[in-house]
Amino acid sequence: MKHPFRLFILLSLLLSLLFSAAAADTEKDGFHFDDNGFLTGDDNPADEYILENEEKGIWQYASRDLAITVTRTREKGKNKKILEYCIAEIRCTENSRMGSIMTEPYSRYGSTPTPGVRQEVPTTLIAQNPSILAVSDDMYGLRLSPVSRTQTKYDYHGVIIRNGEVLATKTRKSPEEGKKDKRPWPNLDTIAVYQDGSMKTFVSGDKTAEEYLADGAVDVLAFGPWLISGGEMNPALQNKNYYPASEPRVAIGMAEPYHYIIIAAAGRPKEKYTGVKLLWLAEKLQEYGCTEALNLDGGATVVMAFNNKVILQGEYSKKARNVGSMIAFGIREDPE
Repeated sequence: MKHPFRLFILLSLLLSLLFSAAAADTEKDGFHFDDNGFLTGDDNPADEYILENEEKGIWQYASRDLAITVTRTREKGKNKKILEYCIAEIRCTENSRMGSIMTEPYSRYGSTPTPGVRQEVPTTLIAQNPSILAVSDDMYGLRLSPVSRTQTKYDYHGVIIRNGEVLATKTRKSPEEGKKDKRPWPNLDTIAVYQDGSMKTFVSGDKTAEEYLADGAVDVLAFGPWLISGGEMNPALQNKNYYPASEPRVAIGMAEPYHYIIIAAAGRPKEKYTGVKLLWLAEKLQEYGCTEALNLDGGATVVMAFNNKVILQGEYSKKARNVGSMIAFGIREDPE
């Protein structure tokens, strides 16, 4: 080979240019971002970066330990209907982990005062608990709310844990292996969030609240069905008769510890927006690398808000359903 040293110099210069270009891509509006989207360096204009572009359907937040990007997609579907959904990609750390905003503990008909039981208009709950990203969750508070002194509307509540506190324990039994899953809706499958930032899905009766806590779970959401577990999609989703409707839906998934994906979709087939099927939701989450994912409460419950402004609602034809709790990231310690 002729002039190997000259070739080495040329390759070095080329690599240097490539790395310089890559480094330039991490700068925006004077802010500097690392590969995960966190702010880096000492010369940023502020401690937080916030971008809100409703027209283009993109919202972005970055600090030194939290990075969130939300993108909205609107596509023409069948019969001139519109498929609208938002995908939130969240990267956080131990210091900015997933949280929950809830209404204050409430007692009805002498029941135990429990946070999340009293239902509020979503915008009110968001205003009272400011955050960067807030998304409707498993709607556990409605299942715990008594309708009389002796009963609740729902016989089963699911295993519910928030911030290490057990709020409910009564769940459905897991279906017998090899037999048809006959659990009513919601089947109360769960996703557990652990201290190390990982998530894991389970069938409703797989674990007790005590077992979740012993394993290090900080939060447990219960709704279902589970969509992805161990990288494998729920085989039941291939059955056309298994939760077949296109609905407003929301789901949460984990690509890796502290790296989460939340998808919220709007509409029903009879409306302007079409809604989505569970299979579509699972496939989309897999596209984003999720190895664990759970379907949460859909329909009129679905709401996604960025920087305390609602950017997607499950049903636009009527008011959003009152909620008692929401998943949240970037919760402001000082509401002012």
